[in-house]
Amino acid sequence: RRTTRKGLRIFLGTANLSQAIPDEESLAAFLPNKGKAAYVLNSDVKSSSVVDGVSKKDFNQVDRHGKVEVLVLGFQECLESTVANGLSTAFGGLLSKKGSTDVPAGNTSTKELDAMINAHVGDDYTLMMERLHADMLVYIYVRSDLASSASVTETHVQTSRSKGCSIASTLIVGGTKLSFICMQLKDKEQFVPRKNSTISAGKKATLDQKNATAEEFLSVAGKDPSLSSHHIFVFGDLNYRVSPPSNTRGVTNTFEEEQFIARNMLTKKDWSSISDSDELVQAMKNNDALSAFTTPFCKFHPTYKMQRAAGIKYDYSSMPSYADRILVRSNQEGSRKVEAIVYEPIHQFSTSLHKPMRGLFFLPDRKIHFDPNNEPKAMIITFTHLKGKKLRPKEDILHSDINPYLQFCCDARCVKMSKSSKDRTETTYTTDRPTWPTQTIRYRVDLSSSKRHGDEIKDTLLHIKCMNEGIRGATVLGTAVIDLANVICKSVSKEEWQQREAETYFYRGGIQTGKLYYNIKVRWEENE
Repeated sequence: RRTTRKGLRIFLGTANLSQAIPDEESLAAFLPNKGKAAYVLNSDVKSSSVVDGVSKKDFNQVDRHGKVEVLVLGFQECLESTVANGLSTAFGGLLSKKGSTDVPAGNTSTKELDAMINAHVGDDYTLMMERLHADMLVYIYVRSDLASSASVTETHVQTSRSKGCSIASTLIVGGTKLSFICMQLKDKEQFVPRKNSTISAGKKATLDQKNATAEEFLSVAGKDPSLSSHHIFVFGDLNYRVSPPSNTRGVTNTFEEEQFIARNMLTKKDWSSISDSDELVQAMKNNDALSAFTTPFCKFHPTYKMQRAAGIKYDYSSMPSYADRILVRSNQEGSRKVEAIVYEPIHQFSTSLHKPMRGLFFLPDRKIHFDPNNEPKAMIITFTHLKGKKLRPKEDILHSDINPYLQFCCDARCVKMSKSSKDRTETTYTTDRPTWPTQTIRYRVDLSSSKRHGDEIKDTLLHIKCMNEGIRGATVLGTAVIDLANVICKSVSKEEWQQREAETYFYRGGIQTGKLYYNIKVRWEENE
């Protein structure tokens, strides 16, 4: 008998509508009817849709019956062209929740799309958030039986006519924070063949702007949800293109040469070569953008630029590219990480220049099990031998001008700094490789009070901020995240546990900004 694992199934879809409302057939191909998991998880799923590394056992253990627990949809360029040419921002704002009488004027295109989506989702879901900003629209649904334990705490928007648009929202389900950031990054296409040097310089400038905008959009109201939430999804028309390398003579390809290379790679279905030429893959590999995230390998045809028709029919005026993407990051470790199960384009979608992308993600349910006959009273966590390496300051600061120190933070009420310990290290000066060999940071976790605080222990994150002490005050170089539940699971069966030379990364704006090394020791206090 097939066993299934308990957890949250998260359906996430992104579609650039190219300023045209989809027809019923296209939307039906994109959305799981009434949220039924079987529309995405079934025996007929293509091998190209199953994420690399997902075994047949892993796939089969995700429950394909019933309805997914969380359903998130993001649409870009969702206003019809007659509206989008200058009036789109007039309709930005919060749309109504189901049952609300506070309905803004809106416009015909978004009202029609809204009615179609709600009809496909059905009545077994509660609409937690619906936001229209510029020509971007985002929905977050939670299955109604879980809605009482779910809430949307923050929704923020950012927009720039030259850079793009983003909507970021945080959903809390049973204590677990899920952040969803829908983005569209602008791209200035090279329609007219130019001199090779001009093409190369233009591409680099456009790519640099996209990388910088992605980092900017990950700062939401001064906070970085990729560090404060347990699991984070970035999705949308990120507009990263496939850019083949220079030819064997080291000369930049002309527009016609790139078209020939594209047709050749697509004919051969040479997904590895296409991936090697993918600007997003290279940006993540080179730590230029979004390296804090992962994205499944694309084993299918690029999603842009298509003709408005079902099937795979490219408009070769633009290089075929994986413009539409879904990325994920987990700040919880081990068995609590989000698992990407299915990741696929919808080729039946016929009304857009893009093919939508959808993914099915699984978040396993994880509980911390203590011996009921000898449940511990508290745990003492000690950090020693702290050191940083390869700290990366902001561009206007030289590496030799970094004056770093570490600041320890934790919001959980049951986690307190020991009275004998400070919450920060001393400042070291003019180095990007600081060490604090003699300093000790110590926390006490009160497990006896955890029941009064709900299940917060399994959802607690410790943050270690690497700060730069400057003349005008301190700035954050990067933040490292430690999953408290993972530490507990490693040490719970031992009276004392330690790990030497543990390591993790500092992140800022979705990129790595240095590495942290530390020794960690856990001592348990048992009830009398």
